[in-house]
Formats: sequence, structure tokens, C-alpha cells
Amino acid sequence: MSIEDDVDAPIGTLEEQAADWIVRQDGTALDEAEQSAFSEWLAVSEHRREFDRQNAVWQRYRRMASLPIREEEPARAHPANRRTSRWRPAPSAIARRCAVPAIVAVLALAIIGSTENWPARLRADYSTGVGERRSIALPDGSVATLAAGSALRFDQSDGARVATLLSGAAQFRVAPDPHHPFRVETDEGSVTALGTVFTVEERSGEPEVIVLEHSVAVRTSSGAKAVVREGESTTFTAQSVARPVPSDALAATAWTRGKLIVSNRPLSEVVAQLGRQRRGYWTVRGEAANLRVNGVYDLDHPLDALAALEKTLSLKSIRISNMFIVVSR
Repeated sequence: MSIEDDVDAPIGTLEEQAADWIVRQDGTALDEAEQSAFSEWLAVSEHRREFDRQNAVWQRYRRMASLPIREEEPARAHPANRRTSRWRPAPSAIARRCAVPAIVAVLALAIIGSTENWPARLRADYSTGVGERRSIALPDGSVATLAAGSALRFDQSDGARVATLLSGAAQFRVAPDPHHPFRVETDEGSVTALGTVFTVEERSGEPEVIVLEHSVAVRTSSGAKAVVREGESTTFTAQSVARPVPSDALAATAWTRGKLIVSNRPLSEVVAQLGRQRRGYWTVRGEAANLRVNGVYDLDHPLDALAALEKTLSLKSIRISNMFIVVSR
């Protein structure tokens, strides 16, 4: 009889397999079949290295935090229908498939040491932390308002004013100076002010530009160009610029007032924006990531906003305290 006949085989990527074995062993000894399967899996040197790396981090994290894991039904569910338990091996492969992503998220976070983008912050002249919004007077007289978790570098040289958005989002109110162009640089290209007020947000290799006054010129790293006018928005990659479309300026700048206004946005994007308001790791798994969301949410109370989303969309979440949350259908 094969191992697979006796015990569920590890699932997913190598990271998930290692996390799966940590889940099985945490607090309870493996039975004979599981121990045999684990020994066979661990005999591969690559598996051993990944398991040792994750297990060391996980044990250190548990000693420091001693946090329980909780799986919650949607906010509208009766308390009697909620399942709450201390961390223990999942009873089936299906349950483990729910728990493993949360463990992997915790391990990844512990290895990194923080949810904040420290490499970007170390390169920045100005930055904001978790849940922080900040308006900055730049040396040229312009004003940059940074969203939570943002990092910005500013340089005046060679006849130009260059703001490099290293992470997050910023609204720019540009001081007029026709002899010294104002340009925002991203990894994918640049945005040059032809007026005064616009926002730029880094979004997974596809920055979004929203123009509130006058216009801007977008140029990608590959040389593609477009002009975005007042009341329009666009996204761009290193290769191309999307056709500008009408934009709701009130919604676009809501984050500067502590609000998140979304219209037909994917849930994964909304949860990511809410997650930047707290220390920890929030994510969406599976088909729920692509659910479209409409609504107004309070950035100063992200847990309440997440609870409203869970109730409205009939979602559930796996939690290790309120710091590590994995949302799914």
C-alpha cells in the first residue's frame, strides 16, 4: 500500500507543503502512517531546508506571540455556528487547505520581519507607516500627500524636479515653474505634470494615474505615451498605456480624507488597501479575490470595514488574532 493510500499527501507549493507538515505536527504527534510519509518527504534535502527554515521561524513566532488561530463565518452568522479553536493539526486535507495559506502568510511575514516596505523606506526622503497619512511640503514648494505605507524620494537637479514613488500612493499639488518640469517616476515609467493636481498609485506593476486639475503626460519605460486630462484616469505598464477614461475625483481623493470609496473594484484590491491601515497581513484567496466591490469604507476603522465586506459578500476568514487574516468564499 502506498503512502498516499494511508495518509493525505502534502499539497501545493514547497512552501505550502512545509507549512502543511507544521500544521500536522503542532501540538500533536504524528501517527505511524503520517510519520512514515513525513520521513519520506523530509528525505529530500530541499524539503528539509524549507521545513527547518519555516519551523524555526514559526516556533520563534509562537513563543513571542502565543496567538490563537480562529476561523470565522461571515459577520452575520450566529455565534453558535462559528468555529474557534487553538492551533492544532487540521483533521482533513480540505481543512488543511484552509489553514495552510494562513500559516504560510505568518511565516513569510515573520521572515521579512515587518509588513512595511523597509527597502523602499530606506531609499526614501519621505515615507508613511501603517495607517499613516501625511502631507509634505517639498523643497520646490509643491505639496505631496502620502497614503499609508508609501515612500517617496525627491530630487532637484539638471533643470528638473523628480519625485520617485517607491511604494504606495501620493497626491501631488505642483508648484508652477515652467522652466523646471515636475515628473513622477515609477518602475514602469514616468508622469510629467502639465498642470497642478494629480495622484499616482503603484499597483502591482500597473500604476494608476488620476488627474484632478489640468493634465499630465504619461511615458512608459518602453516609450509609449499618452496625455491624461482633468477628470480622467489611466493605468500603465512598462510596455503600454491604457486608454484614459472618466474618473470620479471625489472618490479618487477620498483616501486623503480617511475614506475609501470603491466602484466595481476587485475584493483583493480593496482588502489590500484596508490592510495597509494596520500592522499584519490581510489577503484574499481563491475566487473571492475577483469579486467586485462597491461602497464607502472608513480607513481609520479597517476591521469594521472588513466585517462589513464579509457580511455583505457572505465571506469567511481564517485569523491569527486580527493581524493575520485570510479571506475566502
